[in-house]
Amino acid sequence: MEGTKIKRNKMEDHDVEEKRDCLAELPEHLLHHILSYLTMKDVIRTSVLAKRWQYTWLYVPCLTFSPLKKTRSKEGAFINKSLLVHKCSKVQKLNITFKYYHTEAPLLDSWMLFAFSRNVNQLYLDFSRCDSRTSKYTLHDTIFRCSSLTVLTVKGCIIKFLVKIKLGSLKTLSFEEVNFDGGAINNLLSSCSTLEDLSFADCHWANNHDLVIMNSCVKTLKIRGGYISNNSMLEINAPFIVLFEGECLFSKYYVIKRMESLRSAISSTENTTQDCREKRIIDFISFDVTCLRIKAGLMKSELPGIAYILSHSPNVETLIISIDKIPGTEVTYNSQENEYWELQEPKFVNLLCNLKDVKIYNFMKNISLLDNKPMKTPDDFHAHLQNDMNFLRFLLKNC
Repeated sequence: MEGTKIKRNKMEDHDVEEKRDCLAELPEHLLHHILSYLTMKDVIRTSVLAKRWQYTWLYVPCLTFSPLKKTRSKEGAFINKSLLVHKCSKVQKLNITFKYYHTEAPLLDSWMLFAFSRNVNQLYLDFSRCDSRTSKYTLHDTIFRCSSLTVLTVKGCIIKFLVKIKLGSLKTLSFEEVNFDGGAINNLLSSCSTLEDLSFADCHWANNHDLVIMNSCVKTLKIRGGYISNNSMLEINAPFIVLFEGECLFSKYYVIKRMESLRSAISSTENTTQDCREKRIIDFISFDVTCLRIKAGLMKSELPGIAYILSHSPNVETLIISIDKIPGTEVTYNSQENEYWELQEPKFVNLLCNLKDVKIYNFMKNISLLDNKPMKTPDDFHAHLQNDMNFLRFLLKNC
């Protein structure tokens, strides 16, 4: 019995030794790959696992700094020290999320210089303000001379007019809550000759400058929210765009000159403005879109926008409608909405003849609310259901 126990202990020790040997024999690039999935806080913690790991974190090519449960000053010091001691000559990915205060601009500038000096490939920056009284961080222009960049994502910054731009490798460019000063964005876009994916979310174009997207390589364009001044114009001239998503862009003038390669379009018509209903959107030409997705609440103010999008997509084969009621908006029945679709029927002769598939999500979603509300008259019932039915009737009659 005692001999069996000793033998079992030796086998267990041998298994542990084998496992330790396997860990020690992992190649350097595999260790770096494993650590690349962790935040820098956890990467540094691995230095106590074994002697082999003690300095491995200093050479990890992917650095992710997520918010810590510390004061902002200590968090900034942690990021700064980690970058100062980092020894990898080339950084594949740098991801920094940090609440910004205006006195910390020099510190953030030093991080941008680090990214430039290490020839970063993918850069993700989230410098949202720590409070509403703090002005946004003005992004250091060194970033736009980083020729090694292939992916650039920026959130919560100001980008001013740029003179020297060297982004010859950039393929993906994304902005969220970014303020563009002067003609900075047009100057930037015109210099990105290899750009394929471009997106804007809740951005602001100041000083009445037009937004001109004129890139021959762009394949995906997404614009959500944001503001362009009343005297400005959005112009899109990108012949190779395959996917276009537009949602709630507040501007009077849209000029889409070339999108002949388009195959899929997604649009939201929420908050359609009076300017749209007055046909002040100009020169929105027909394009060869075969798949169209529209997100709307089917409210009265949205109907002209829906009809406009449908009428300028004559080759659509698949139509996806997502009925999303605007939060806090009471659904009411209005006879004018029914009359509106009837008036549109003559305009849609031979326009939807290629339509093969229609997918409607959240159809009659409000019917679940009827159990909680007393129905006094038929009009009360129609108030919840009629808008959806009118639109469906229009589609069935004209496709």
